[in-house]
Amino acid sequence: MNRRDALRALFAASLSGCGRSSGKGDEPPRPAGKLRIVFKHQPLWGDPAPFRELLADFERQSGDVEVVTEPLPNASDVVHQFFLTALEGGARDFDVFIADVVWVAELARAGWIADLSSAFPPDAIRKEFLPGAAQAAIVDQKTWAVPWYVDTGVLYRRTDLLPSPPLTYDELAESALSAVRGGAVDQGYVWQGRQYEGLVCNVYETLWGFGGETMRGGRVLLDTPEARGALSYMRRLLASGASPASVTSQAEEESRRSFQSGRAALMRNWPYAYAEAQKEGSPVRGKVAVSALPSVSGAAGHGTLGGYLLALNARSHAYKRERALQLMAHLSSADANVRLALNYGRNPARRAPYEDPRVQQGASVIAGLLPVIERARPRPVTPYYPMISEVLQGEFSAAISGIRSPEEALSRAQALVDHLTGERP
Repeated sequence: MNRRDALRALFAASLSGCGRSSGKGDEPPRPAGKLRIVFKHQPLWGDPAPFRELLADFERQSGDVEVVTEPLPNASDVVHQFFLTALEGGARDFDVFIADVVWVAELARAGWIADLSSAFPPDAIRKEFLPGAAQAAIVDQKTWAVPWYVDTGVLYRRTDLLPSPPLTYDELAESALSAVRGGAVDQGYVWQGRQYEGLVCNVYETLWGFGGETMRGGRVLLDTPEARGALSYMRRLLASGASPASVTSQAEEESRRSFQSGRAALMRNWPYAYAEAQKEGSPVRGKVAVSALPSVSGAAGHGTLGGYLLALNARSHAYKRERALQLMAHLSSADANVRLALNYGRNPARRAPYEDPRVQQGASVIAGLLPVIERARPRPVTPYYPMISEVLQGEFSAAISGIRSPEEALSRAQALVDHLTGERP
């Protein structure tokens, strides 16, 4: 099944409101010996020992559980395709798995993940986790996943070229052009402009910076003055030379390599790139600062909410459920948040770890990102998001590349998205 066929299957299932049954009627007895809980996740990068120790702590505490980890590819779209195919096929050979913040509503609507509300009440999730993370976990007042770690878009700058960050979009463009014209770099401002999900994140951040909304009621808002202003500005960055033409083929790593090599003065990326820039041998080591994205007014901008949550396969065997929920609680605890921050540079989904002395001393950049992460906003929260994203990627790409005007691209996108979701003005 290719990606388009899988999305069509998901759309059909979501329209009918039918997911596969939980399979409880054919439950086998619990096998003898240790209970095997299978956890599928993407690589955290770095030394695997601290994460193995985190899992070993749980095994020691439970006494009768063996946690088996099964790695997934690093590409989010590939992982999404895997889960669509596996869960649609009724797979029950894995129990706990990671879910991107934009997948939860989709998986819940299809009936493929378990309702966790009894173990993780929505009110408790809202109280203990950051607002954006809680919003991703709760759909229709029910908890469908537990936040694991979060991400958000941030602005990087070369401190030897720009002592203070640009606060407005005009300042950003001017700073980028000045650095190029002065010969300090050959690329001013790099970001993710390739036709993929990263472009959607970049456009939404700029749309919010222009004062735009994501949704109104159940309708995704696209054809608005703020969105037109955002796409026009992003196109001007390329047309003026403030951003290089190569931006239209860049994803996160291409942008990072341009910036880390010393070729670019400014970059939009996720927080992971800071640790890479500070590694021994990096040409920009000690010359990088991270700040909030700019806006049209000069107020701190809003980064796109990213990150992952922990979900429970709805077809996981009933005799595994209690221990699987305990594993999810262990992995999402405040202590686990701290350990992931210190060892893997992952931003805690809970608020308390940002004030933990271990994080403030051992991961000060992460501790300092709390105000930025608190301002992060989600992309449209809807079970139709994967199909919406397909539309947005193509239309946004056409607009920033100059193939279509922002007005035409947004008009087309609004009509197609309204058709997919059944929403009207």
